[in-house]
Amino acid sequence: MKLGVNTVLFGGFDLKTAVNNIKFCGYDGVELASIVGMAEHLAADANDQQLEEIRKLVTEKELELYCVEAATNILEPENRERTKRVFERAAKLGIPMVTTGSAGESDNAELFEQSVKAVEELTQAAHDVGIKYALKLHYGQSVYNTSSALQLLKAFQHPSLGLNFDATHVGRVGDDPVQALDALQEHIIHTHIRDTFMEQLSISAPEFQTAGRGTVPLEGVINKMADINYQGATVLEIIGANEYPLEQVTAIAAESKGYLTRLMSEAQNNKGA
Repeated sequence: MKLGVNTVLFGGFDLKTAVNNIKFCGYDGVELASIVGMAEHLAADANDQQLEEIRKLVTEKELELYCVEAATNILEPENRERTKRVFERAAKLGIPMVTTGSAGESDNAELFEQSVKAVEELTQAAHDVGIKYALKLHYGQSVYNTSSALQLLKAFQHPSLGLNFDATHVGRVGDDPVQALDALQEHIIHTHIRDTFMEQLSISAPEFQTAGRGTVPLEGVINKMADINYQGATVLEIIGANEYPLEQVTAIAAESKGYLTRLMSEAQNNKGA
């Protein structure tokens, strides 16, 4: 299994600092954050020289570029246009996919239909530049659990559309994350991973998003990923650490790496037993 870090964890620092510390912690790859107001390590208007600097920085550290997270309200036309510009820059960098949520509101039929139309538009835009669109199941949004994801896929399917699975989102709304993985496996092309206290609706502080410190059934999730032969990247996505000092965010990445690597190794050994 491929294991990377979303640079949003290092949102208080520049990309060079993020990449250097992700490499130091022993990860295989990087997901670039392009999230307005949170972390923009890939700008939607980045020029070719800036893209080349990103490519050089990452390749010199022998890391892969797995994805771009461009979380935004895709129901707003200007945000969809920004996302399309991110698609273009991801394609130039050779990044295979970009992820966002569906926006909207859970169990709101009118907004669900709007989300489907926005997803259709963005999927076609991703297809046009040769990448995939990884739609994230996200708490509070139109596509937030197993049933809403299947409802979306019943309404619209495309070779360039897949799902981004995050156990903390489906688990907080009452789905069993392991069962959700099983039910959605053929559509999952990307995964985010972290810990939190599942009994709380809000995501915990960054130190409790560190893998192994919360109540997410990470062992079961990773075992299921091994069982279904998931081949995509698994990316540590920890939010809210922009004001944390560098040693703390690096410690979060390092501790999570050790914990997740052990679970992944055990899962592969159990699968082969």
